[in-house]
Amino acid sequence: MGHPHRRTILYRAGHYVTQLLIKQLPKDRVFHNLHHTINVMQGALKIGKAEGLTEEELEIVMLAAWFHDTGHVKTYTGHEVVSMQLAQEWLEKENYPADRIAAVLRCIEVTTMPQRPVTKIESVMCDADLYHLSFNTYDHYQEMLREEWRRELGIEVSDEDWNEQNAAFLSSHHYFTDYGKKVLECRKSV
Repeated sequence: MGHPHRRTILYRAGHYVTQLLIKQLPKDRVFHNLHHTINVMQGALKIGKAEGLTEEELEIVMLAAWFHDTGHVKTYTGHEVVSMQLAQEWLEKENYPADRIAAVLRCIEVTTMPQRPVTKIESVMCDADLYHLSFNTYDHYQEMLREEWRRELGIEVSDEDWNEQNAAFLSSHHYFTDYGKKVLECRKSV
């Protein structure tokens, strides 16, 4: 691994978030966990590159991907606001430029449902957050989410209702980026 000071901001962010989630994430986060964060990171990189983002834009969206669910260490509902605070504190300590911090925070903010991205990098972030909708393991990810809702929110849903809700969500959801529309959309297991 080279010298620590040569490690990029993305590497350091990844290390910080990984440690934070391992140590502080409540055990009932069956879905919103480090595994989900890494999926979103990989989605952000893949979609961002396909969309022709610059190195700087890729860095911003990947920083947002690392931090977007960190707020779960403190709260379930409204975690995005806490994620933004955690990202801002950490990035300021790193002396990251203020305009880029603002862009990272916007990318985290737009992951709130319903998604309403404005810029291209915000669209990349939204599509990355729902990257798993295109996986052939989608049903199993949804089971994890269902269990999380049961444990955290006390929501019990019958199989029939759950399947109906998922079908409705999948058909009403559309990706924002060209890559999402061309590649991810047709992989969705509708």
